[in-house]
Amino acid sequence: MTIEPMKRATLCGLAREKDEMLAALQGLGCLHLVPLRDPAPLDAPDAAARRRTAAAWRHLETAPRRRRPWPVDKTVDFDATIDAALANKERLRKAHDLRDALTRRIDDLEAFGDFELPPEPALRGRKLWFYILPVKERRALDALDLPWAVVAREQAKLYVAVISTTEPPPDLLPVPRVHTGSRALSSLYGALEAAEIEIEQAEAEREELTRSRLILGVRLAAGEDEDDRRAASGMTLDETRFFAVQGWAPAAAAQELGELAAAHGLALRLEDPDPDDRPPTLLKNPGRFEEVGALTSFYMTPDYRAWDPSLIVFASFALFFSMILADAGYAAVLAALVWLFRRKIGSGEAGRRLRFMLFVVLGTAFAYGVAAGSYFGVEPREGGILNRIAFIDVNDFETMMRVSVLIGVLHVCIANGEVAWRRRGGPEIVVRLGWMALTIGGLLLWLGASAIGAVLAVGGLAAVFLASAAQRPIVRPRDWIMRLADGALSLTDVTKLFGDVLSYMRLFALGLASASLAATFNNLAGELAENVAGIGVFLALIVLVFGHVVNLALGILSGVVHGLRLNFIEFFGWGLSDEGYPFKAFARKERTS
Repeated sequence: MTIEPMKRATLCGLAREKDEMLAALQGLGCLHLVPLRDPAPLDAPDAAARRRTAAAWRHLETAPRRRRPWPVDKTVDFDATIDAALANKERLRKAHDLRDALTRRIDDLEAFGDFELPPEPALRGRKLWFYILPVKERRALDALDLPWAVVAREQAKLYVAVISTTEPPPDLLPVPRVHTGSRALSSLYGALEAAEIEIEQAEAEREELTRSRLILGVRLAAGEDEDDRRAASGMTLDETRFFAVQGWAPAAAAQELGELAAAHGLALRLEDPDPDDRPPTLLKNPGRFEEVGALTSFYMTPDYRAWDPSLIVFASFALFFSMILADAGYAAVLAALVWLFRRKIGSGEAGRRLRFMLFVVLGTAFAYGVAAGSYFGVEPREGGILNRIAFIDVNDFETMMRVSVLIGVLHVCIANGEVAWRRRGGPEIVVRLGWMALTIGGLLLWLGASAIGAVLAVGGLAAVFLASAAQRPIVRPRDWIMRLADGALSLTDVTKLFGDVLSYMRLFALGLASASLAATFNNLAGELAENVAGIGVFLALIVLVFGHVVNLALGILSGVVHGLRLNFIEFFGWGLSDEGYPFKAFARKERTS
């Protein structure tokens, strides 16, 4: 849970070896380039060909069924492969469009039945126009000047045919006309079957073409790498015989940079960042939790000189999601779905780490659901093992409110404590400790410990006021007044502090709502099964499935949105103030599938 320390790396070499050195640096993949001159606009040498290759590769990469790819050293006709993939993409598009059009036409015509229109000479210039009219609009037919007939009827609909030589006006009837076309229903069904066969044949062709996806991907990556090297070449400082390239590198990569410089005869200079420098931020977390930094970066990238809250954010999110879902059965279903679709999540190392983190979150949710004694809204049998290990009562309003507020106090105090540790040695540490004292004092006052709570609250306010005021230097007499103003202005964050802490009560409210909805659907299904004869059990099953699916979806949505919100808004609001920019390595692209 750290921000990688950076070194400013400057490499100098002979101008004639510039391209070779940039390729070596790209292969090393540990340098965030810093332009030493204004970069020129960059256009791909053949942008159209690059776009065609990318489109062909994406079409094959996203195929629903893929064959084992050819080895990358296999000789293939790239142009022919790209043309075939793009032609297949267009073939599939046309087939899908035709199927969709036929499906819509059949839906419109099916109610009128299978019929063929008479030949045009037999109608003597007249045409048939079809409408589906609600029964309640029946009076509109009496006002028509054109011949009409009801050709079929249902309980709530009339199927009407109108005769006219020209297309009737749009407001002829209260409903738009149905576009039936001139083909019979049986002919449309035949065309639909042919379109489905065409799609199957095109998908089979696409499946066979997927053998070339890795070769195309490698070629595409090579082209993108070439573009990156050209862009990097535009960032270097060039003299007649020499050139220089500069960037930020993780301190851990200093040895590798040194070895590369020695191997290519380059001059290398490594420097620590100056106080005025703003290096990029590279979040580093241990082992399987390496990807948790993405959760933090989803909202903001911490400044290089700030701290990495990723593990705290992940642990907090797991707890908040669990409290909102509040059901072991729901957590088990989600874990089963993650396991079932584990290959869709990703087969590489990043995919394995993501699955691990998902299982950690869902394992926490399952443990919380067991502690709450809720299994799809059903409480365990009295006296059973599951009942004995359950110790959380989500219906105990007072206790759950206190727990939610306590979590909020702890979360905000962790944020302030981390900033206080980072700013130790200056007045900011006193400000942060003051906010922590005020937060804890307010909690104790609410819980009834008025004496110690009042002391902490008053002491915290005084610390915030005095330390905030002391940060302004005294140069002129009126600076004393400005100090008082600074101290008073800092106290306006008191409302923000208590608002943020009380915001954590949503954990209690949403968890209670989820548990109540589950119990309500269970009770409704039980009443249907008991009181409705015949189909009661069937209706109860529908209510159970539909109700729990809806409640699970709401739980996921609420857990993700509010679990992230409490981290990004309340926690970051006290723990992270400065935003940085992410470390982007000058590295080769990879295609592995």
